[in-house]
Amino acid sequence: MSPLRKSTDAGPIDGDARSNRRATWRFDVSDVVPLPGLFEIAVDVVVPPSHPSPHSNLQGNNDRPIILSCLPGGFLSRKYFDLEIHQHRDYSFAEAMAREGFLTLAFDHLGVGDSTRPEPIELGYSLGIEIVAAANQRALELALIRLSTGDVDGIIPPVVDPITIGIGHSMGSMLTVEQQALTRPHDALVLFSFSTRGTPAFLDDEMRAYAGDPVRLRAEIGELTRRTMGTPYPERANNSEEGRRAAFGVGTAPLEAEEALHRSSTNLLATGGLLSMIPGGYGPPAEKVDVPVFMLVGDHDLHDDRHAKADLPKSPLVKTVVLPDCWHCHFVANSRETLWTQVAHWIRTTI
Repeated sequence: MSPLRKSTDAGPIDGDARSNRRATWRFDVSDVVPLPGLFEIAVDVVVPPSHPSPHSNLQGNNDRPIILSCLPGGFLSRKYFDLEIHQHRDYSFAEAMAREGFLTLAFDHLGVGDSTRPEPIELGYSLGIEIVAAANQRALELALIRLSTGDVDGIIPPVVDPITIGIGHSMGSMLTVEQQALTRPHDALVLFSFSTRGTPAFLDDEMRAYAGDPVRLRAEIGELTRRTMGTPYPERANNSEEGRRAAFGVGTAPLEAEEALHRSSTNLLATGGLLSMIPGGYGPPAEKVDVPVFMLVGDHDLHDDRHAKADLPKSPLVKTVVLPDCWHCHFVANSRETLWTQVAHWIRTTI
């Protein structure tokens, strides 16, 4: 089977040349997954109009197209990057970045959303982080190939010789760092709520025993997940307990913001989520990152920015921002317009 499949592809919302182009693609990444079966990754594509307005363009400082490669966090699907409420996209990161002239690719990791789950379910414990990162990298490569020739179904013009920026949220930030350490695909990273320090308050004694020992943790993450979570794909509880509200709350944002998060939610990729919760799990790949990094956290987030520079010692530039009135899911914060502006400005002035 060809690595590029057109089943379930979705065209743009409309054909107006002034509108963003949208498509959904699926890519066969089985060649990098050492497990039996067919493995596909679902990717949403948002491309600005072919003739951007004078204040917005597809280029950065060196006149090359800029593509944002987006990985979602735990319990969230790729839809988190393009939230839609009552047919408007006021909470959509992809929509905001398209206004700046940036193209967005948003991926579902293997095991979540519309991407493939290993079968039988027990194989989900074998879905290690290195495999997930390799699959995301392969999907990115195939998406760039498809973009280079244009896409008739999505009315997307060819995008040639782009720069890619890795964008991640929470667990997706950790996986963005993992992917960067693996193959160095991106010229810079934008990491929402990134930390190698984990969330110790949410761990039991067995999990805490792995803190600071990433080699052992990675070697045993499948069995640790089996023992402590009981499933490779935990479903999010309907009512998060008090201590976890920072992860899923919206603070002073309107109820529609929380509803949008629910619609973009999915099961957790347990191996990835647990590795991000245990201190040091993503420490080694973070130490290899040698590109500029923009890191943003909310003022009511699960993480803070105190250790950002220490966590990324080889990065030539680590800029941190604390977004006010913001919980863990930054795109639904009342202050999100500040986020859009700062991210776009940083990319334009850094790349």
